[in-house]
Amino acid sequence: MKIGDVLKFSNGLVRIFMFDDKEVFYQTVDENYVLVYSKYKTISYYRTSIDYFKKNSSFIKSIDFSEKELEIHRPDLPLKLNCFSGLFWTNKSFKKKPDFLNFLESAGIDESKLRGLESSKIVIYPTSQQQSPKKSTLLENKNGSFSGQELLIQCFKIQSNYVKMEKPYFSRFRFIPNGREEKRLSGIGMYRNGIKGNVPSYYLGGEISMMELESQESYIVQK
Repeated sequence: MKIGDVLKFSNGLVRIFMFDDKEVFYQTVDENYVLVYSKYKTISYYRTSIDYFKKNSSFIKSIDFSEKELEIHRPDLPLKLNCFSGLFWTNKSFKKKPDFLNFLESAGIDESKLRGLESSKIVIYPTSQQQSPKKSTLLENKNGSFSGQELLIQCFKIQSNYVKMEKPYFSRFRFIPNGREEKRLSGIGMYRNGIKGNVPSYYLGGEISMMELESQESYIVQK
């Protein structure tokens, strides 16, 4: 399996955009293998677990990404980064780098563990604590890349408007036959979402992605 592959999946045809050891990101194509949403400048990629995808898909053909597609979708960028447990987003932004580094150190996170992005522009979606996306922010760096420290400081600032400190976790509820189930997700992380205005986008979440949370029973706190 590789980026660009076309497969039959979920009663249709899809093309793989990117993947890692946990998730596959894909988009639908028509019978001529043309992307259905190729003219859209803002897209949230479809995603599923890599195990489920492999078990329920069949290979059709491989199509290399064009230079334009590579430039827009940036499949070389990580699907997730700066994912840590032992802390949560705050309702205060950090104006001084020493304050931010002290905050990380208190959670046992060394600055050397922070990962940056090789991109001059990215879009960040903050997330409500009920896990709904909020208004995005475009980040730009004239140097052509973001250091891990710079990136995460900006993310804390963006997310700060949607954090209640008395609730240091994200919640997800769903109805089950015997009532209602709640999952709680703490930690922090950045997760690839898609593109917005032809710029790679990420959403802010917890220590694992929203997709992973669906299958993790260990995060259930109430049934």
